Amino acid sequence: MSGGAPVQDADQSLRSDVARHFADLTVRGLSPNAAAALALKLHYGKVKSPVDVSQLQGLAAGAHLSSLDPVSALLHDLFSSAETLAVSFMPTCAAAETPRFIDRALVEQTLSSLSGMQADMLKEMHSLSDRMLASWQSSSSNGQLPDEHFQALLLRAVSILLLNPWVDDDQVGRRLLVNLMDLVGRWLAPLRQKLVTELAQWSTQQMQPLIIAVEQHLTITYFEHDNRIDAATYQAVKFLSIVAEANDQSKAVSYTKFYLDIINSEDFDVKRDYVSWKRPGLLSDSSFSFCHYPFVYDPASKSDILAYENTGEMREQFHDAIFESFFTGGSCPYLVLRTRRSPYLVHDTLLQIQNASANNTLKRPLKVQFIGEQGVDEGGVQKEFFQLLMRDMFDTDYGMFKLDEETRMYWFRASKIDMTMEFELVGTMIGLAIYNSHLLEFSFPMLTYRKLMGHKPTLQDLQGVHPTIHASLQKLLTQDNASQLGLVFQVEQEADFGEGLETLDLEADGANKAVTDDNKQHYVDLYVRHLLETSIKRQFDAFQRGFKRLCGGPALKLFRAEELEKLICGSQSLDFLALEKHTRYDDGYSAQSQVVKWFWEVVHGLPQEQQKQLLFFVTGSDRVPIKGLASLTPPFTISRAGPHSDRLPTAHTCFNHLLLPDYQDLESMRGRLLLSIQNSEGFGLM
Repeated sequence: MSGGAPVQDADQSLRSDVARHFADLTVRGLSPNAAAALALKLHYGKVKSPVDVSQLQGLAAGAHLSSLDPVSALLHDLFSSAETLAVSFMPTCAAAETPRFIDRALVEQTLSSLSGMQADMLKEMHSLSDRMLASWQSSSSNGQLPDEHFQALLLRAVSILLLNPWVDDDQVGRRLLVNLMDLVGRWLAPLRQKLVTELAQWSTQQMQPLIIAVEQHLTITYFEHDNRIDAATYQAVKFLSIVAEANDQSKAVSYTKFYLDIINSEDFDVKRDYVSWKRPGLLSDSSFSFCHYPFVYDPASKSDILAYENTGEMREQFHDAIFESFFTGGSCPYLVLRTRRSPYLVHDTLLQIQNASANNTLKRPLKVQFIGEQGVDEGGVQKEFFQLLMRDMFDTDYGMFKLDEETRMYWFRASKIDMTMEFELVGTMIGLAIYNSHLLEFSFPMLTYRKLMGHKPTLQDLQGVHPTIHASLQKLLTQDNASQLGLVFQVEQEADFGEGLETLDLEADGANKAVTDDNKQHYVDLYVRHLLETSIKRQFDAFQRGFKRLCGGPALKLFRAEELEKLICGSQSLDFLALEKHTRYDDGYSAQSQVVKWFWEVVHGLPQEQQKQLLFFVTGSDRVPIKGLASLTPPFTISRAGPHSDRLPTAHTCFNHLLLPDYQDLESMRGRLLLSIQNSEGFGLM
């Protein structure tokens, strides 16, 4: 009997101690199972108790050089284990609340208050990260990963360490970052996905330093290893992909912040990386390619990759046609479109595109000829052809698209009239323009490009298509007593030409189903689906089918919707200073010629609309290439076109070549240049 009392006392002590720890952990937001597992570890001394970080801040604020020992001791405890670190920054909450994220503001406040002890803190952080990495490696090698409760706390600890104020300091923070990226790289997909969810809660101020830190590490590693891709590079890019995925959810920073300078520079061999992607192992033993992580490539580099893909297909089609001609004698190696101008342009083009599609010749190099005109197509005729064709097909009188007066964007017209072939033609011609490196002039809402990339429309997408309807539906969702509005599950839309409005049910018997607070979300969902999907399904499906005839390859999938818009319609940046810097001169002109100086003085002083007219006059398009005006191909050239005279400046649009007389004064040059650019449509030999 006497031996039973100590055992009972020990059991009672265990239950009491575990219960105390359990209560503390549950009010911090841990689930009951996680709290019970950690409470046992605390009882047996396997981990230290959570640190009171407010006490730590207070001690640090009042500490002098001679009294840092208490602060150092608390720091040592705080970073003694992943569990202690994580729970210390999970403030108490109602026990009924579900587990939640760490208090990131408290983390930043605490670590910043300890900045005077940078060396001590980094030492503890490095030590903890070393132990976490070693522990994970040991568990992995034994085939037994830590339980899910520890993994959840480990994830929080990693997040805390990533929030340290020196993360983007490559001198002191890089080693810690490398350890953490190595650890995360060893995690299985479910745990990495939870890190995505955690990082998606980060603010702009929290996300930016982390992105800078990883990109700095990538740059240093790349140059340290003589521009070679090694395991460290792969690990860092893999980690950056987690951050990028989180940012896609949160939109904390612009997606352009992930463009990696070292691979978007002229020194990087994009073509080699493309080959490594398409044919793994051909150029090296590694199958790594940045194309697997397209967020690091900017639109200019992606357009290069697409050009490699298109050029390869075009060359193959060209050679096949040449080979075929040896046996049949009648195969042309080009896709030649011979058309009349409006009002026959759409009809002539449609017939020839249908024929080319049937004969599988759409991917041959393009040549265009306007019947009865002398223009030789070296690129300029194609530019004008695409511009005029798109102008006709987007004319609202043609009935395919409607123009929203508020957004000035085109959207597909809902109609019972079957214009499948015409919509397919628009998609095909957009694909053909991309395939042959031409820019187009029209304005679609961003949703068009998102749908082409497989995106399912939401209420937010409606804002770019029908802003007024979007605002009304948003208001409906936020206000009470929806039944008082008298709405039913129906929608009105424009009928076909001259037929007024027609009313359509959003679901069966919609006229007899009132919109209430209980079903208004369902009503909004159906309304959005009708406007952005159902009512235009036939039209968009045909458009998408035509587009993918030429742009269904893997390279196009590297683009974001925003980048696809730039690929098709060009950039909005009219950087004429960059154009001036890269302009060539001929026939006696140089950058120092007086008339050239006057020309640039006039150009830089023009309003944007007239600058676009000038661009159209000299290139055949007012759209800026995806790489900017400095990348015009061929380069913009100004040549002397004789002495001062009344002659107007002229241009060879296919060569981006301006012929400028040597005017004797600024005003003569200004007046004649403006007269030329305002009357620039039409193409012919001079």
